[in-house]
This record gives sequence, structure tokens and C-alpha cells, in this order.
Amino acid sequence: MAETKEPGRVRQIVDVLALVIRRDKLAILWLGLGTIVPLGIAAYFAVTNWTTNIVGAVVYIVLGIMAAALGFLIVLGRLTQRLMYHNLEGQIGAVSSLIKNQLRRTWRGSEVPVRMNRQQDTVYRLIGRPGIVIVSEGQRSRVAPLVDEARREAARIVPNIPVHVLHVGGDGLALREFFPTLYKLKGRVRTQEIVVVSNRLNSVAKTPMSQMPKGIDPTKMRASKPR
Repeated sequence: MAETKEPGRVRQIVDVLALVIRRDKLAILWLGLGTIVPLGIAAYFAVTNWTTNIVGAVVYIVLGIMAAALGFLIVLGRLTQRLMYHNLEGQIGAVSSLIKNQLRRTWRGSEVPVRMNRQQDTVYRLIGRPGIVIVSEGQRSRVAPLVDEARREAARIVPNIPVHVLHVGGDGLALREFFPTLYKLKGRVRTQEIVVVSNRLNSVAKTPMSQMPKGIDPTKMRASKPR
């Protein structure tokens, strides 16, 4: 059976670009500005140096093309991220998707929740320079007992590590606010301690599967893909 060949990087960019333009009416405007502005600046310096320094003018042109390509990709990335947040907002498992795909490598954590109830309110545990961060998703009042349980468990296993709590949902942080808020927490744990704390919690704390009520399939916690 022949293997399906994955699309190349250029094809991926084209597909993403088509999706963004289809979903965002102002996408072409922002992409145009991100491309034309650096190219225009480079063209201005190239023209002003053409008669006195041809080599310098050529360098400006090359740098302008590179800057325009970079500007295009940066704007496209921002627009794609905004579209992703819009599609995930309010969906079950949205935080799981963000943790899996966008959590910085300096952090430790899993997209699998450490606590979950029958209403599929979920609790995640992340470890970074600020310490342990308990992240809840769903209705705050329903998930509060699970948050308290996860917080007490973390404080019992690693008592000298700070524990923070963030809630994502209609009565808490919006998805787009999650990572900026997380990364603004002050660092109090040394980098080399992060792995030690993570391993300690993973080995002693109750496993995520043991906390899931019977009848709930954790594989269905993923956020649905954008249409």
C-alpha cells in the first residue's frame, strides 16, 4: 500500500493563506501592509543610493525582498493564530489543544487533564519557572472542587514549590489571554528544578486516567477541527 505523501511547506502555506483569506475579510489588507511596507522602505534606500553606491543599492533590494517575505509570514502567522483562537473558543478541550501545540519547551505539562468531571470540565497541571500552575477549563463553580484537589495534591507532594491557579472559560480568561497570562507569572523556580518537580508529580500524583469518571473517553476531549 503506497504511503500518502505529506504536502510540502509551500503547499501548506498556500493552504493556510487560502483559509485565512476566506475567513477574514481584512486578511489581504494586513498581508499587503506586512509585505509592501518593508519592501517600500528598502526601495527608497536603494533608489537614494543607486547613483553613488550601486552595490549598496543592490544589497538594500535583496534585504527588502527578504524583509517583505518575513513580514508576510509574520502577519500570516498572527492571522492564523487569531483564527485558531476564534475557532477553539468555547469548545471542549480547547486548552488541551493549546497546551499540545503551543506550550513553550521551557515548560512541562501534558494535554491530558489530571482531573475531569462528567460535565467534561477539566483541570491541567503545568510546571515552569513560576512553579506549578493548575489550569481549569469549563464552568468555574463546577470545576472548583477539582482545582482544590489538584492544588492540595501538588502542595503535598512538592510543598516548597509555589502553586498558581488559572481558569479559562466564559467566567475566566479568554483563550487568547491564556498564554500571555501564564508567561507573565513571576519565575521562582530554577530551570534545573522544573524537570525534577515534573517527574516527582508524575510519579506520585494520581494518574489522569484514574480521575476520569467511567464512561468518558479521553480521546474525545480534543477540540473539533475548524470547518
